[in-house]
Amino acid sequence: MIKQIKIDNLTRYFHFYHKKIIMAANTECIILADAFESTRSLTKGFLSRIQESLINDSIEINGAVLNSPYWITAHLAWAEGFLLLTALGSDFDKYKWLDEYGFGSNPAEIKTKPPYFEVKEIMDEIHAEAMKHLKGLNDEFLNEKNKMGIKFGDKDDNRIVIHHAIRHEPMHMGQLTWFMKSKGIQTV
Repeated sequence: MIKQIKIDNLTRYFHFYHKKIIMAANTECIILADAFESTRSLTKGFLSRIQESLINDSIEINGAVLNSPYWITAHLAWAEGFLLLTALGSDFDKYKWLDEYGFGSNPAEIKTKPPYFEVKEIMDEIHAEAMKHLKGLNDEFLNEKNKMGIKFGDKDDNRIVIHHAIRHEPMHMGQLTWFMKSKGIQTV
């Protein structure tokens, strides 16, 4: 029997077997999913403060044009789907058009631009699917080579892909905060 126990504001999953507590076989996967959930919650908080009329605006800093909140939202949906679903072996592949928002994409060349509310709904759908997938993996899976052959440093296991997904999102939160500050939007 598996039970959830709240410890230090985190939900932990334990197997109860003959009155002994044994950590669940996917405890690390659940902790990694919790870390990503926390990060996504902050991202969504920032995005919720940006007025719809500003969502396609970009700002320029020292000659560099930063991505619009619209592009960032679509890119984060793409990144989560690519890193936490595709690279980790899920067959979830509903939104190929998001590839236009992938690594190295040029915002000026993007052709597919659905209404922002749809992008947010798709982001939420991909997130729910990714969290379900990640929480359903066994911790031993984390040591296996990722399906896409992605390397970060000298590592190409599934764990490093998840770590990168967790690290990647705050980079774009930084872009959002620059945008928000430039528009006089409260960030804290």
